[in-house]
Amino acid sequence: MLEIAAICTTYFPASHADVIVSRWLEPHPTDARWGWQPRTQIASLYIAQLRSDLRLLDTPRSQSRNLGFNPDLELGQPIARAHGVPMFGSIREALTLGGQSLAVDGVLLIGEHGDYPTNALGQKLYPRKEFFDEIVAVFRESGRCAPVFCDKHLSWNDDWAQAMVAVGRELGFPLMAGSSLPYSFKLKPPLPAGAELGEGVAVFYGGAEVYGFHSLEAMQAFVEARAGGERGIRAITAYRGDDVWEAMAQGVWSRDLFEAALATCQNVAPGDMRQNAHRSPSPHDPWGSPTAFVFEHADGLRTAHIQLDGHIQDFAIAIQRRDGKIHADRWAAGGPEDFYGHFAALNAKIQEMFLTGRAPVPIERNLLTSVAIAACMQALTIPGQRIETPRLQIAYQPQL
Repeated sequence: MLEIAAICTTYFPASHADVIVSRWLEPHPTDARWGWQPRTQIASLYIAQLRSDLRLLDTPRSQSRNLGFNPDLELGQPIARAHGVPMFGSIREALTLGGQSLAVDGVLLIGEHGDYPTNALGQKLYPRKEFFDEIVAVFRESGRCAPVFCDKHLSWNDDWAQAMVAVGRELGFPLMAGSSLPYSFKLKPPLPAGAELGEGVAVFYGGAEVYGFHSLEAMQAFVEARAGGERGIRAITAYRGDDVWEAMAQGVWSRDLFEAALATCQNVAPGDMRQNAHRSPSPHDPWGSPTAFVFEHADGLRTAHIQLDGHIQDFAIAIQRRDGKIHADRWAAGGPEDFYGHFAALNAKIQEMFLTGRAPVPIERNLLTSVAIAACMQALTIPGQRIETPRLQIAYQPQL
């Protein structure tokens, strides 16, 4: 059985490390519905930030899974101990299993959650690129490589994201990144591959950067399969505060598609949308809510993402074909009852890469979304101004 190293920033109940790595060690009874069954095994674990509360060392896993999102509790150590997974004090040791060269067949890079600073643009400075560089150093020293999955963005820094992809191409190892949403989001009716598309509108909740990325990933997974494939993004315009409503009133994006996406949402607060979605900036989120990002794709497609945090707790998308047909739905996410089952769908795709040696989607998708969300944060500093984006001229064909 292929052996996998798990490299994590932190590991507590309901963290990304938990909902991804723990599924290898203790699959949830509902995981098969999402297509997940472990056929590889976790061989080593590295955790950069251990939590201070160690009470779970003596708590049955059946109980800890019901604790919800709890950043104070250390889970990595007890779950590794329970399953005989060795923990190592460095990334190098985790990849070499304490030896002199690469000794695993795949790498999970889970650089999400943990105590890391947030910059003035609202980007949390997770050390994904730094971890990646340490992984690649072992590859170079060993003279061989292994597939790498990087959770969510490649990096908060667009130069670093580009560099990560370049290294993957140089050394020839499969590289996968991104959100769980593309593997568990369906539109009604299904959007046929090769369709000619006119416009797409998404609504989302959460922070502009941290959840905006999920919205970009979900939209991109649908629109990349349009006629001609993805041609890249030539310009971005961002809006925030009351400018969002003014932009919609002026027809910057389709009100009909906005309403079609919103109509599919099931978790909607009562009362006035504008009042519900108003949230003042804070030290951890300099933009507040609402915000909006509008993309002009090189082939004429327009896509928009509108943050309605406080009004909805859903991701939803509506896409209109050039023949007028609209495809819309909300993301049917897993929840606590199935241990956030959508991550099981993500795991299945990650494992597919480990087993086949081929990433399930082009890394260009994740490069485009990583660089795009960074560009959106920059664009929010000059709301309403159209910004040309030569660095987003990333063209690719989807794997259908």
